[in-house]
Amino acid sequence: MKIRSLTLHVMWNDDFSLVDRFLDAARSASPLTVRVSVSPPPPGEAERVVNALRNRGVKYVSALHLFYGAEEVHRYVSQYGVFASFSDVEEYVKFLKIIYSKGEVHLSRYVSLLLGGAVYDSPYFPASITTRRGVSISLLYPNDLTSIDDVKAVLKRGETIGEAVARAVGVEFLGVDGSLSPWGEESVAKAVERLFGIRLGEPGSHNAIWKLNKAIEGAPIRKTGFNEVMLPLAEDEELKRLVRAGFLDISKFVSYTSVCIPGLDMAPIRVGDWTALKRLLYDLAAVAEAKRRPIGVRIFPVDQEEYDVEGFGPTPALRL
Repeated sequence: MKIRSLTLHVMWNDDFSLVDRFLDAARSASPLTVRVSVSPPPPGEAERVVNALRNRGVKYVSALHLFYGAEEVHRYVSQYGVFASFSDVEEYVKFLKIIYSKGEVHLSRYVSLLLGGAVYDSPYFPASITTRRGVSISLLYPNDLTSIDDVKAVLKRGETIGEAVARAVGVEFLGVDGSLSPWGEESVAKAVERLFGIRLGEPGSHNAIWKLNKAIEGAPIRKTGFNEVMLPLAEDEELKRLVRAGFLDISKFVSYTSVCIPGLDMAPIRVGDWTALKRLLYDLAAVAEAKRRPIGVRIFPVDQEEYDVEGFGPTPALRL
């Protein structure tokens, strides 16, 4: 098990001296990323807040959520690399068109579309909104699972680490987001095959995902955020291979959202037809409403067969 991220959640008008204590405490735990998530500041305060955190050495900042338009989000994301989210399909598509026309498709990794409601106080950026002060933690653990029963023990170890960091900072421990998420060859798709004997895309995939979600849900720990299987295409090398081999396509990714996977995440999509893309997003909104759980979407609008996602390499583009 690795610590995928440790996140400090603060209010936009807090004294950010708290951030310094957090950065010291978090680094001692050796997470892959150290993050700060701020409750959404009023538009007139956003620049000051983001600059204050950047000046304290925070690389990953989540701040702009729901209240901002496409042009404003583009400005902040392009200038500061701040994480943001929309709840409106039309505004999200407008943002995608801006970055597509400007040749800045890489900025899509910083911005999500939240459908079916918001996700609160999760370390997973950008599809989460801070509402409370405290520390949250996420884990990288697909390779630690030899049986589905291992989920409980892994998440308990993560809870212990998160609690220790929160104590050192002097804030509340908000919980573990126990989502099963990949990183390169640490693959969720490989974990599904190892545990259930099926490749994602084959019959039985929905059931396997659902059973993993139930195992996460049943872990007796303090939880926050999504707590679901995640299939971010660019971040999982086995998912990429399955798409290239024809086992997975866009219809299957959409279908799997019905068993509580957060959307089309980190997915390049060929967008010759923007109207079709918009209809796809409204399909996902319908799924989110039907299952009564939020879906987070991140799309790279591209016009090539493969797109080189910064930090994760060549990724096959899904076809509408």
